[in-house]
Amino acid sequence: MSSFFWWLFKALTWTVMKKIIASYCGRLSKLFGKSTGSARNLKVIFNDFPGGAESFELMSRFCYSNGRTVINPSNISLLYSAAQFMEMNISVSGTHNLLEETGKSLEEMKYWTWSELLMTTKKCQDLLPFPNSTGILEKCVDSLIGRITASGEPSPCPSTSSPDSSGARLSCDTRSTESLKNSFSRATWWFEDLLFLSTNLVGMVIEPMVSKKFDHVIISRFLFSLPEIKVLYWHV
Repeated sequence: MSSFFWWLFKALTWTVMKKIIASYCGRLSKLFGKSTGSARNLKVIFNDFPGGAESFELMSRFCYSNGRTVINPSNISLLYSAAQFMEMNISVSGTHNLLEETGKSLEEMKYWTWSELLMTTKKCQDLLPFPNSTGILEKCVDSLIGRITASGEPSPCPSTSSPDSSGARLSCDTRSTESLKNSFSRATWWFEDLLFLSTNLVGMVIEPMVSKKFDHVIISRFLFSLPEIKVLYWHV
């Protein structure tokens, strides 16, 4: 992080932002429009800026590049949160606005790789609680669950509460041990990849799993594989 951008983040001066950054940010435009103090001495400090200095630098580069920047899974959560926080929408800067650009990129999430989805979800988790109010975190979770569901049957065996439960139990009981192992392995391949989830995010992941009728055994095994859940369990 360059010293220039760190200084810019901590104490933004009117002379720097008046014609460039403020022209893209509705929040600053409204703030400066209401200001009655000396423009020369005006300072704005954002202690709660989502993503801190890193996010602000990315946003600033967008403004200083005439509303253009590279948006990818590694920075989209920072840029989208900054755009929401600074009100960088179409009413301020027209077609070249960061909120719309990041929104378009989020629509392409269905084409991302599994690794890219994990990367963005981790970034969102680091930005909590702000991303939860913007909807980006929910999009990430929905995509993760969709990939897990599409990769194989969420429930290796039908529910024992179904009308055909007796037949289902018989079918499952007659499978070979090796077949059961392979089936369980296919159903739990994602466990290790999601071990980074915090307790704040676990609920958001489990709820859609239940609604999509994931096998409860799989869900339970996943929960007890999480480091934080293990700590709570052993302290009970």
